Amino acid sequence: MNPLETASETVQRAMVAGVILYFAVFIYASMTGDPTARISADILFGIIALGVGTLLIIESPRELSPIVAAGSCLAAGGVAQLGWVLTRDPLLDLVAALAVFVGVALYVYVVWIAD
Repeated sequence: MNPLETASETVQRAMVAGVILYFAVFIYASMTGDPTARISADILFGIIALGVGTLLIIESPRELSPIVAAGSCLAAGGVAQLGWVLTRDPLLDLVAALAVFVGVALYVYVVWIAD
């Protein structure tokens, strides 16, 4: 059983709602060019990555494993994303994108390949 399945139903619903809200705001920002909506989508992305990463770390066994690495990458990516929103430093944007990509790849590995 993966750590996201052990989370409470309320937490799971909040994560799904957050992801749906992110995509809705992102699509709206892309279609209208609204800078406030784009910043909101960037903030939501950071919060979701940080939240899911933290949940994976908290709910996983306390040993070094791919799921802990996935959670750490997602959390680091979320922090970098929020830092990028505040500073607009291109390095933070790159770090956020790479960390979230690696975190998602590790999570997919754990759920679909390792089990």
